[in-house]
Amino acid sequence: MIKTYNLLDGGTITATSPEDFVTKHREGSRFDSECTNQEFMQNFARRYRELHGVDIDTGSFESFVNSLTAAGYIL
Repeated sequence: MIKTYNLLDGGTITATSPEDFVTKHREGSRFDSECTNQEFMQNFARRYRELHGVDIDTGSFESFVNSLTAAGYIL
């Protein structure tokens, strides 16, 4: 199933799964495009916590996407 994710910063990502979302988000990242998906999630979560004071779950692709949605980053 293809889903379009609208991001708080105005971007959009169209992906077939949470893992595909993370891959595309990483590939478009100006900070961590060369990392693994797991490294990207951890780095993104660290920056998000520093900027917004919100913890993002990086235990799985699904929990990462769900946490970003709950935090309001994915609209």
